[in-house]
Amino acid sequence: MTNHLPYDLITFDCYGTLIDWSAGIRSAIEKTGAACGLRLDPAKLADRYIQVEMAVEQGGFKKYREVQALAMKLLFEEQGERLNSKQASILSRSLPRWKPFPETARVLKALRRSGYRLAVLSNVDDLLLKRSISRIGVRFDRLVTSEQVRSYKPRTRHWERILAATRVPKGRVLHVAASLMHDIIPAKTLGLACAWINRNGSKPFAGARPNHVFADLSPLIPLLTPPKPARRSRKR
Repeated sequence: MTNHLPYDLITFDCYGTLIDWSAGIRSAIEKTGAACGLRLDPAKLADRYIQVEMAVEQGGFKKYREVQALAMKLLFEEQGERLNSKQASILSRSLPRWKPFPETARVLKALRRSGYRLAVLSNVDDLLLKRSISRIGVRFDRLVTSEQVRSYKPRTRHWERILAATRVPKGRVLHVAASLMHDIIPAKTLGLACAWINRNGSKPFAGARPNHVFADLSPLIPLLTPPKPARRSRKR
């Protein structure tokens, strides 16, 4: 372990934190609405989709592709439209093309160079996550998915799995995520330090209490990487 670093392991949520999932969801809703001849507010429905998806995840375990398809069907049923199977699967088909945020690869590479172990804890299937990680282009030491733990955040099995697998003490782990409900609150409940990536300027709510709040990932570099030692000037 690199004892000069404040942590040994940095864990990340993926979608909304490393990958721009809001843009991906809005685009899928807009395309589906247009195909159905509906005039929709994609931003408003994207927020509603997240609520519907979370409700679906709290039922019996389903693979994430199935969760997305069912959530899309339920979302459009609220708009008076019944989607067929192909229409409902648009999210899982488009997800591998969702783009990383501009600073994602740069920050992750800086953390790797400094000696950190990096992991992703995500509410998706293995194959979907691997395709997204390939777009980022940075190697992670561990990937923990809902498919592996048969559970969805905010339940705590993702963190239990990574802590057991790495044997890193809780005090040496920092969790980085954009969702207060899915990530920050359960991670804090387990006793982990957290950095909330608040890209939309949202207001925090009671029970979250992240250790750090940033508008994007960039401040992780000065927070977590030690400054380079100053060069000694030569005496003449």
